[in-house]
This record gives sequence, structure tokens and C-alpha cells, in this order.
Amino acid sequence: MQFSTLLRILKSTSLHRFGRCSVCGRRSLFLAGNMPHTEHLRESLVCVFCRSSSRKRHVALELLRHLGLPNTSLAQNKTQLRRWHIYSAVFDDPIYRAIGAGNPNYTASEFFSDVLPGAHKNGVLCQTLEALTFADCSFDVVLTEDVLEHVRYPERAFCEIYRVLKPGGAHIFTVPLQLDTPTVERVRFHGDTIEHLLPPEYHGDALRGQILAYRNFGIDLLNTLAHFGFQTELRLARYLDTVTFGIADSIVLVSRKPPV
Repeated sequence: MQFSTLLRILKSTSLHRFGRCSVCGRRSLFLAGNMPHTEHLRESLVCVFCRSSSRKRHVALELLRHLGLPNTSLAQNKTQLRRWHIYSAVFDDPIYRAIGAGNPNYTASEFFSDVLPGAHKNGVLCQTLEALTFADCSFDVVLTEDVLEHVRYPERAFCEIYRVLKPGGAHIFTVPLQLDTPTVERVRFHGDTIEHLLPPEYHGDALRGQILAYRNFGIDLLNTLAHFGFQTELRLARYLDTVTFGIADSIVLVSRKPPV
């Protein structure tokens, strides 16, 4: 651990939480202050065991709720979760390690600019959300976390996600979301050239370091999802989620594809 990280943790002791991790299932300490911006607790409150953040534990909890499983943890429901086909647009994160590794019904991918979608790089499947290579109605659940603000054409991604979901399936996802403003496009695309409409905003990425945010999503995202046929609910972190699972400052969207 770097000294600067340790210093931020020590300065944020009032924000730390104890609770049960909804990913790994262990009684844990959730550490704040290990992110550069400690006010964004959705990206912090990291489990000392599995390294899941507040946001990721919220996604895990909403996945359990959507599938009608006990509100305990992914690890404790690992066997039951193998009944559903799940696709996640991130590989080797805490959710993957809890329920994906060795599970033939769990598919995880990353985007590599130098690999064709559907191919593999270093054993990892490459996919782009704008043109998924999966067959129609392949998955019961699609998981994406803070990805769509980095996708050039999110409307294509929503269309593709709707296509690969089974009827009654759900896209469970997060984006940085402002509920009191419309979506703000930060860039405009001209072929392979990017025109900046606002000062560049970069977000941290475990695989690439820093990646450019193309937009800031607003409340009109719900209308966009409805246009593609989704029935969407906003799931805000509840008080009991905060005190039990260390979840704070988080919104998860659960967009269902209507049953036939």
C-alpha cells in the first residue's frame, strides 16, 4: 500500500463502515479515503477482503433482489446463481471472482481496441457493447458498471443489450447519474476525430488507467431506455443497505425487458 493511500485512509476514519459484504459474504471493514475524492463514496468504502466498492456491492444486492434470492451475498448464493445466464462487461472483478470463475453460465468480457469482438486476448473475451457477438435472447442478466459514459454511441449499446436479453431479463447497471439535469454530451465525433465541447473529463479504469468520459448522464436517460422497450427502476441505496452492507452514495438502474 502506498503511503499516500494509507494517509487518506487514516484521515477518513469517520467515514469507514463495518458490515457484511454483499459480494464475498464476510463480516468486513469498508474503508473510505482510499480514493482521491473521498466525497464520492460510491467508488470508495472498499471491502478489506474482496476489494468491492460501495457501488459494486449495490449492484450485487440488486442482482440478488432481481432474481428473488436472499439478501445475503453473491458468495452465499453461488450455487443458485449458476441457474441463470449472466453477462458482465468486466472481467476478473470481485463479482466475477465471487460467482463467475468456473461458472459456464457466467460470461465476462473486456474491450480491446486491437482485437475483434468475439476473439480473445490473453484468455479474455473481447466485446463491444455497440455490437455484441452473442445470439438473440442469450442472457437472463446483463451487468455493466460505469461503462456507458465511455461508449461512443450508447443508443446502439442499449439496443444490443435489449437484443441479447431473454424476455423478462434485466440490464442491471450504473452510470454517474445526475437526477436534476439532462444528459450533457462532452464530445462530438467526426469519424475517428473527437471534438471536445467541454474540458476533458477522465475516469479511472483498472485496465487502462484513465479513460475519457464522453457524456454526463441525466434524468432523460429514463426516456431513452423506455424508447428501446426497457421498463426501468432507479434503486437508491436504502438506509438498511448502508448500515448492513456499507453501501452509500449509489444509484443502480434495473432495466427489464418485458416478458413475452
